[in-house]
Amino acid sequence: MKQHRTTTDQQIQLQQKMIHYRSEIASYKNKLKALEAELKKETLRNQYLQKKLHHIQTDNIEQYEKKIADLENQLLSYEVALEEEKTQFSELKKNLYLQKEQQHSQPIIKLQSFFNYSFFFPETNEDDLLIFGNFMIDNIGTEPLHEPMICIRIKPIHAGKLSGKISTKQVKMEENFLLSEHSSTEWTFVHENWRESIKNNGEYWLKPLHHSTLAPCKVLQFHNFEIRARKTDDENALVVEGYVYCKELPKGIPSLNNIIVNW
Repeated sequence: MKQHRTTTDQQIQLQQKMIHYRSEIASYKNKLKALEAELKKETLRNQYLQKKLHHIQTDNIEQYEKKIADLENQLLSYEVALEEEKTQFSELKKNLYLQKEQQHSQPIIKLQSFFNYSFFFPETNEDDLLIFGNFMIDNIGTEPLHEPMICIRIKPIHAGKLSGKISTKQVKMEENFLLSEHSSTEWTFVHENWRESIKNNGEYWLKPLHHSTLAPCKVLQFHNFEIRARKTDDENALVVEGYVYCKELPKGIPSLNNIIVNW
């Protein structure tokens, strides 16, 4: 009886184990099916991504190749343009060199002049306006200038009087001209009838006493001149003009600036 019970218990245990194993097998089958489905899904996804990647790589390669070709063509055009620029620059440099050679071989006659001045304004209407200044002449050419002379013109004619280091045997101290000893900056009148020129035209024609030649890159100046000016009834401005003449430039060169007083 006892033996029969033992055998029955063993059969029950075996059946339970078989049920458990079958349940495990079913569970693994389900998991396997899920894994197979996931694998299939990943495979499809991977294929899609590979296809997309291939498409992108193909398109990008074509774009890059096209861009590279465009850049190569552009580089080629730049190289051609650069060669043209080099040729033009070489020609320009050659022409500039020839021009400089011509300039060095040909004399340049040129000068410039200008006023450097300051005002001393009157305290009352009865006082004169005083203008102190220098008239500078600069030889900016390559050749010496001979027999330089200047003309300082005051307009209106009777609105102002010029004085400075002007030497003449005919003039006296009280005639509004400052006499001085001979010096390198001393000037004299060009014409004998200088009084008439001043009276009729307001023009002061002067030449240096001790400078018959103005060398290149040298400066000649009529310095420390003085102009006494007073407002006239019919004019609202005083203008002082300057001109430079020499043997090489007989028509004269006007100064770079004028002295202008607006009343």
